[in-house]
Amino acid sequence: MKKILLSFIGNNDCLLSQNQEGSILSILKERSFDQLYILYNEVHYLPFAREILEYCKIKYPKLVVYFQEADAYNPIDYNIVYPAMVSAVKEIKKEQKGLRVKYTISLTSGTPTMHSCWILMVMGGVIKADLIQSSREEGIQDVDFNLDDFPQLTQTSKIKLELTKKERENKALRRQVHDDFPQLIGEDKTILELKDQIQRLACYDIPVFINGESGTGKEIVAKLLHYHSSRKEAPFVAVNCGSISEKLFESEFFGHKKGSFTGAINDHDGYFRQADGGTLFMDEIGDLPAAMQVKLLRVLETGEIQPLGDKTKKVDVRLITASHKDLAELIQTKHFREDLFYRIVQGRLELSPLRERGTDIILLARHFLKQFGIKNRLEKSFSNDALEKLLSIHYPGNVRQLQNIVKLAYITSIGTTIEANDINTQQYPQLTRKIEIPPEGIDLDNAIIPAYYKAALKITKDNAAEAARLLGLKPHTFRARLKKIKEKE
Repeated sequence: MKKILLSFIGNNDCLLSQNQEGSILSILKERSFDQLYILYNEVHYLPFAREILEYCKIKYPKLVVYFQEADAYNPIDYNIVYPAMVSAVKEIKKEQKGLRVKYTISLTSGTPTMHSCWILMVMGGVIKADLIQSSREEGIQDVDFNLDDFPQLTQTSKIKLELTKKERENKALRRQVHDDFPQLIGEDKTILELKDQIQRLACYDIPVFINGESGTGKEIVAKLLHYHSSRKEAPFVAVNCGSISEKLFESEFFGHKKGSFTGAINDHDGYFRQADGGTLFMDEIGDLPAAMQVKLLRVLETGEIQPLGDKTKKVDVRLITASHKDLAELIQTKHFREDLFYRIVQGRLELSPLRERGTDIILLARHFLKQFGIKNRLEKSFSNDALEKLLSIHYPGNVRQLQNIVKLAYITSIGTTIEANDINTQQYPQLTRKIEIPPEGIDLDNAIIPAYYKAALKITKDNAAEAARLLGLKPHTFRARLKKIKEKE
């Protein structure tokens, strides 16, 4: 019979650097096991787990050590911890399926919530195991509940139902969100704050502007605002403003009657009428041409649209907008109307780039990997080296780029474990320019700098303020230097 020890790992479980043995190594010193599963709820515990692994390779060479994730980002919330631990145990039992196994669980490591969940799982029949605890004073002790007054769990299904209620509610919400978009997964402070802001703003029927780099999940946030609001039963309509021709704007947004123009062979409702009673999400609104901005402003002021070839119609739409551009800068350069800005930016959400979200990268990567595994009926996992490589990438394409990297690694990897060399980032080269200086040297003041000034003016059609922005200068600074260049000529 195979003997297996299960234990969470914490900051005090590996104290080799201090010439001390933590709880796990103390147990291994006193009792013999064939396998050790080290459970962790956050990635930053992996270095401690790896230290134990390296120690065991030397001290206990026959012991096989595994790392098992129990994804509980809040280790004191039963609604999060219990489902995570049950899932982790099921994974372990699946690996041991068909074998005779004797499990032992250490109650010493982890939070008090985790200790309670271990007891609930054993008493409730999720896993059959012996329970032990260790201390410096009394060593290793077996834990049993053969007391006359200890309560028996006779309604384990009801307990599990209550403990996993929040998890089921979250899954129900996620099912409402389109499968093509990543879920709002993460435990970084900025993401937790964002979730709170979404809950608050969703309750108020005001326009919301979402700002964030490309690939950060602006549409998923817009959908969550909609599905948490009183409009959730009505339509959610999304449109990318950068993809709409100015000539087709009125038809696409306000609709048209059959025969109102050449090619209008059928009636068309338009985005505003399609979203009537619900939410219209206008992505990349910073790309909206000036003429279209005027027409949009009028609709927001009157609540009416004018379909081509038809009379005006009232619409009830909540507007959510987004852009990766800074609208305040666009206002300064006269590319965005200030009055429209104040109409659409009553609530504001900022999305952090993935590179600033720490170990959320791992949570998202595992989520995508699980999706691909379910879709292709073959589950895979990351090695620890692969996880470290994922954390080292800059991610200019943010969550969308991470999703593509994980998908490619899943496809190209051999076997069920994705290694570091399966993580391919060559399809995302660093956008750097090769700078060459000729043997005779260069003249920055009289050749290179004037050339850039002239190029900026050419691109902006002699708009000095916009040319200054392109070069990262204040308009008055740009004009003063341009004057000196012209004087030299």
